[in-house]
Amino acid sequence: MKNTIACSLLAGATALAGAGAHLTTPTAPIVQEVSQTAMTGAECTEGHVASALFAPGTDPKVVERVSLAIQNLSDTQRFETTGRWPGASGEPVNLTYSFPSDGLSIPNGIGEGTNPNTLHATLNARFGSEPVWQALFVQIFDDWAAATGNTYTLVSDDDAAFFNSPGPLNGGSGRGDVRIVAKPMDGGSGVLAYNFFPGATGGEMVLDSAEFWNSGGGTFRFFRNTLAHEHGHGLGILHVCPIQQTKLMEPFLTTAFDGIQHDDIRAAQFLYGDRLEPNQNSGEATDLGVFSADGGGGFDDLCIRNNGDDDVFAVELTNSGTISATASPFGFSYSSGPQTQACNSGTAINSMATGDLVLEVLDTDGSTVLATADATAAGSAESLAGVVAPAAGTYYIRVQGAFGFVGNTQTYDMDFSVTVDEVLACIADLNNDGVVDTADLGILIGVFGTNSPLADLNDDNIVDTADLGILIGVFGTCTTE
Repeated sequence: MKNTIACSLLAGATALAGAGAHLTTPTAPIVQEVSQTAMTGAECTEGHVASALFAPGTDPKVVERVSLAIQNLSDTQRFETTGRWPGASGEPVNLTYSFPSDGLSIPNGIGEGTNPNTLHATLNARFGSEPVWQALFVQIFDDWAAATGNTYTLVSDDDAAFFNSPGPLNGGSGRGDVRIVAKPMDGGSGVLAYNFFPGATGGEMVLDSAEFWNSGGGTFRFFRNTLAHEHGHGLGILHVCPIQQTKLMEPFLTTAFDGIQHDDIRAAQFLYGDRLEPNQNSGEATDLGVFSADGGGGFDDLCIRNNGDDDVFAVELTNSGTISATASPFGFSYSSGPQTQACNSGTAINSMATGDLVLEVLDTDGSTVLATADATAAGSAESLAGVVAPAAGTYYIRVQGAFGFVGNTQTYDMDFSVTVDEVLACIADLNNDGVVDTADLGILIGVFGTNSPLADLNDDNIVDTADLGILIGVFGTCTTE
């Protein structure tokens, strides 16, 4: 996916969408986003640094000037190795974020000039108090965390120089990995915000302090969708086309839906994995619980990215039994592709069938395969029923991508059930320690000649030599009825 500007062909549709709008062409009110690309003739080219958000009616000349400024930002601010925060592809990260103090100088980023940070004063004026607007940031970060397994922690900010002071993931300290500020840019409308991609600059978010961020009623969907979209860039996700108001990372922002959508989640999971990561092997397995009786459960909205990516789940049985499981692909048919000048086309995608799933049940050693399901094609569920677990212990369910599944993300749901064999009492194990021994003999002799039900092994209402004979017959063992 390329992160390019929304170009002059789309400049006419630039007003904010009302809730519930859902159109296939940008004729309804929507907010235009223009990213880090210059408009050169009739073609939009890709940049690598940041993404700017424009308001309704922005002069195309302003769009071009700002886009050129972004394109020319210093290469030292680029992060081009993996397109994500430091770490292995497909693994979540622990991100911190912070709000620098008002007054901190925010250098020129896209041609708006150097101005002081006014985030706190701006959003306090719009929302009434810091707890209100900070809760909206928590909400959008929670949404991204629920999709990816990334964690987000608010930390204090030491007010170090902006754009030049990395956070913990890039070797810095004293501030968040993601720093969020506001500054005067160009008055109301025009540029709304811009955001940096992961790297030493840290996915920083810069809002225009002149905007009415509290518009849209009590849910503040305009503000939240703006933040969620911009942080999508901060995770390394680029724009997609066509513009259909169905994907948050389209180059036009809409309030037709609330928050991140299916295609956005797939992109994020390709970079960072799903919310249960890391669960690549038995040592990291997601705990499904301990079962002493029949039961089951499952998870929705998981993903496998490439063959070689394993999702492993641990289920403990307190006795022998059976294990059943199903991995069901989940997705839709829609169009998605790189940003183009018109942004009116894409490639047909069936996210239900981007990768073929393989399902296995593993023995208690975490490696021996007891059963495998790889009978159906991509887009169909794989199931295993009644796999025998021969003894008590922890068994494993593993979901994989079939060989040849590369460069994509397959979302799926996983369901499982277990049956646990009944544990029968041991004959003559009167103290329930798992063996018939002298302790049990002592108990029987202590109630000899009575009708104690504890030691009346043949249920004839008296403890006598017949019961003593039963105990001696199984002495040293634990024989079930």
